[in-house]
Amino acid sequence: MNEIVRSYANLHLHSTHSDGVYTPAELAKIAYDEGYRAMSLTDHDTVTGNAEAEAACRALGMEYLFGAEFTVARPDHYHIVGFDFDATYPPMAAYLAEMGERETHQTRTVFEMAVANGGIAGITWNEVLAYNRGVIWLCNNHVFAAMKAKGLVTDADYMAFFKRNFEKQRGMIPPLHPFKTTREIFDLIHAAGGLVILAHPTPPWGSAADIEKLLPLGLDGVEVRHPDVPAAEQAAVLAVAREKGLYISGGSDHSGLCGGYYASFPDEASLKASPFYITPGVAGTSKEDFDRIRLRKK
Repeated sequence: MNEIVRSYANLHLHSTHSDGVYTPAELAKIAYDEGYRAMSLTDHDTVTGNAEAEAACRALGMEYLFGAEFTVARPDHYHIVGFDFDATYPPMAAYLAEMGERETHQTRTVFEMAVANGGIAGITWNEVLAYNRGVIWLCNNHVFAAMKAKGLVTDADYMAFFKRNFEKQRGMIPPLHPFKTTREIFDLIHAAGGLVILAHPTPPWGSAADIEKLLPLGLDGVEVRHPDVPAAEQAAVLAVAREKGLYISGGSDHSGLCGGYYASFPDEASLKASPFYITPGVAGTSKEDFDRIRLRKK
């Protein structure tokens, strides 16, 4: 795509408040050092890291956009990014609290199963909570981070830890609260005053064809420059989005420098051969498209 050479804003990022590697403040500094001048923290079904991220951005002279990434109930398979919504709007606040309870309950239950069968040792659930203070949406990453802080594991142990203790077990735990449907998520974000963005529209998360399908529900925008969307598909998504007058978003998600996994590769060659590597600054949006979102001018 020739429209954007280097992105101004990275609008899809995860922190230690969901399944990211960096704290919100660390994430802002890394994004700034990579050349971004605006960002949005879009943690999964939680907003507890936004205040820290925004404060760090302000200190760096970066622009900030409030956000979160919502998971849609099956059979739909979308991820929906919400921007600039009021997290204190009572129905939204209640739903976010439920999502934190849902994830944390599943994680604690699986954790206790793993302790009982010897898959996890040397740490208690209270220690996991203490290490992840301020986080309400706890997944296996938070357990592993607490174990790493105690010297029980290293980064090289993560995949074995995950496969033994969490990969199959999480699906065995009935959720405390259901995810909302696509329409319900759209309606909730809009009622809270926010914008609805279709995240990484590529299988299994949707496609350019789904944009038309979601327009009647009130779709406001779509991610284009995202590492999971191949260049050829980005062109198709962008064309449809421009035709329909939608906002253009994008970001690095779990790939790229801000994805947090670069440090786990032993050398540059293996990093660049991995699916996590992307050209610096390529994911995200232009200043013009960011301003359209920020100012709500399509």
